[in-house]
Amino acid sequence: MKYVAVAMALGLLTMTGCQTSPFQKSDDPPVELLDDKTSGEIQVREPGLIPAMAQHRTLAGLLRTSFSDPRLAQLFGRYATYVGGSPYASPAILALIWQAEAQGVWSVKGGMHQLAQTIAGLAQARGATFHYNTPATRITRQNGRINGVQTATGHFPADMVLFNGDPRALETGLLGDGAKDAVQTQHTTPRSLSAFVHAFAAVPEGVALKHHTVFFGHDPKAEFKALAKGEMPTDATLYLCAQDHGAVAPDALQRFEIIMNGPPVPRDPEKEKPPCQTQIFNRLRAFGLTFSPTPGPDALTTPQGFDALFPASLGSLYGRSPHGMMAAFKRPTARTPVPGLYLCGGGAHPGAGVPMATLSGAHAAAAIMTDHASTLMSPQTATRGGTLTGSARTGRKRSLS
Repeated sequence: MKYVAVAMALGLLTMTGCQTSPFQKSDDPPVELLDDKTSGEIQVREPGLIPAMAQHRTLAGLLRTSFSDPRLAQLFGRYATYVGGSPYASPAILALIWQAEAQGVWSVKGGMHQLAQTIAGLAQARGATFHYNTPATRITRQNGRINGVQTATGHFPADMVLFNGDPRALETGLLGDGAKDAVQTQHTTPRSLSAFVHAFAAVPEGVALKHHTVFFGHDPKAEFKALAKGEMPTDATLYLCAQDHGAVAPDALQRFEIIMNGPPVPRDPEKEKPPCQTQIFNRLRAFGLTFSPTPGPDALTTPQGFDALFPASLGSLYGRSPHGMMAAFKRPTARTPVPGLYLCGGGAHPGAGVPMATLSGAHAAAAIMTDHASTLMSPQTATRGGTLTGSARTGRKRSLS
């Protein structure tokens, strides 16, 4: 059985599973992550809990009746942005995120990129070959099922293809008509938030920063109202990550990331960058924080920049919008209606963010292995179409050239 995985930037690679952990524990207790082993299929374990989930309330509505201080409501309302949403439209169940954070967090040894490098190394040790800088142009299909990936350098035959890009790229036909049936519009629309992200190195002055510091805007309603209208907010909350916090002296040159929420509609970055930079660094200066040197426009990635990095995403960093009680259940799962095509990544179930995207990879691997086992046990007979569960599979075995 041959496998091909298409990566987020529409590059091409082949990969296998990972069995060792590249994580390290922080000083706080770890967060326990539960895997329901459903191979990407959504199940409700305890239906009796649904009434307690405040399913008809928004996060902002719940917080408004939970706190007398509006600043606390604004603080806890930021959890909606963890999944690319507004607290005024996202479900109240997101209020539970604080409980996971209160138990502690995990970091990755060597930085976030080390997770990808570790998985790549494990895959290569098991025979996988990576083809970098190889744009994928089409996922090919024959006799009703996937049979490979077409690239700028040739065709890669495969019995199963794992797509790690934004599912909207499939739904819009960016990778050909053969894969369009894998994802429906309801799985990708409406879109989640995008962001304006500065990444730079500088010396900070004036404020004692933590690893994570949030500088709140004055009026959260105004911020999210602007975002809902597709506009860049003028009174936005800023998240700052001091990536070298604790590893270097506070007044030393260190790496920073600053995130300001943005709408998922691509606009002219040359028109957006100047007012965005002015707003962000004036706001930080008002809090007493400055950087030397001050980052230039090259340090800023706009929603249009993210759309270029992740084709067909419209710059949305979290896939489908989380707005509405059932939004999470509308994300596409690991299995698709197209036999042989599977999904993983932030646009698929269970959602965006490194832990969730990593879990989606585990779901996809489990689905592939289950279907592969079903193929081995099934008689080699001609079967039309396919189902969401294991079925008889046909097709010639091919090897990568």
